[in-house]
Amino acid sequence: MKKYLLLLAFALVMLSSKATGHYVLHTWTYGGLSREYYLYVPSSYDSTKPMPFVLVLHGLGDTISNFIGINMNLVADTGNFIFAVPQAITDPTFGYSAWNSGTGYLGIQLNPTVDDVGFLNAIIDSTQAYYNLDQTRLYCTGFSMGGFMTNRLGCELNNRIAAIASVSGTIGTYLTCNPTRVVPACHFHGTNDQVVYYTGDMFGMDPEVLVAYWRAHDGCDSVPIIDTLPKVIPDTLTFIHYIYPNGEYGSDVEFYKVVNGTHEWIYEPNMNYSVAIWQFFYKHKWVPQVNAINEVPVTVDMKIFPNPANDALNIEYTPNGLTTQPELMITDLTGRVVFKSELSVSQGTQQIETKNWAAGSYTYNVRNNENGVVVRGIFVVAH
Repeated sequence: MKKYLLLLAFALVMLSSKATGHYVLHTWTYGGLSREYYLYVPSSYDSTKPMPFVLVLHGLGDTISNFIGINMNLVADTGNFIFAVPQAITDPTFGYSAWNSGTGYLGIQLNPTVDDVGFLNAIIDSTQAYYNLDQTRLYCTGFSMGGFMTNRLGCELNNRIAAIASVSGTIGTYLTCNPTRVVPACHFHGTNDQVVYYTGDMFGMDPEVLVAYWRAHDGCDSVPIIDTLPKVIPDTLTFIHYIYPNGEYGSDVEFYKVVNGTHEWIYEPNMNYSVAIWQFFYKHKWVPQVNAINEVPVTVDMKIFPNPANDALNIEYTPNGLTTQPELMITDLTGRVVFKSELSVSQGTQQIETKNWAAGSYTYNVRNNENGVVVRGIFVVAH
């Protein structure tokens, strides 16, 4: 307990003293929809040193301008990580901003056709095109429906996401979760939550069921270490911290049960979710897992030239070990797809006409349904 208090005290002191970074609003088109997100880069960023990255997802009906009020920037200034706060699309029927998170009630789902998994994955791609990201330290956290979306990424984007932390949001009713990797997970939930109930959650799993799911999936101890956190000032809340250690590949599952807690993101004074989430993430890195479907040792030898290109781009490739056709996708740095094509499973060459492309930087990704992303890179069209 003393260790926890010292860490928290140190973090809070540093939050008030360290130089701050800056938010930049990014707007782009993805999947035919105008999307936007705030990107926060701490002042400590050094392009020669890989930096962790966190997706931070707001709740149903919220906006990114409001959600940055959880003060994750103060933690990023101390913890030295970049984070993005993306905006969900407004559902045309109900009029609320909502993630396609697998959440639903009485057969109703919000934005069921919006590709939010692809959008959030593309934010990572776009950010790493500009910044030196530590590919072993990519994380996601979210509140309420953002918590449901965070768990969806744990289920479906675990080939990139190293760990997840959800607040007041579990695994949705309409989501089939079949993760191919062990996923370290942390969850926060109030027992008096009147939106996503602690018992009888109408939108998905109950919190304790969620925790049991990730604990069993990760192979953690069934008996937790239990710690009741002390109060800084008197209030009606009691924070009980459950830690399920000894999961496979160094994973664990943690649960903060907030007795009398409601549907909220707490950041003062007795508890700071943002600090606790980063402390959890800091312990976990993405590591190869022998039995994970997406980690069969596959390489694609790719040569793209000339770089910079003018009117045409040449590609030479040898997809070693692939048994199904990979897909080449090229996007500009706003995420707009400018070229997509299937490649052969054998050695080949291809020429792409670029004379009508705008001058600038582009990213390419080669993916297949066996191994996820198998190669990626960046090139320039100069004209």
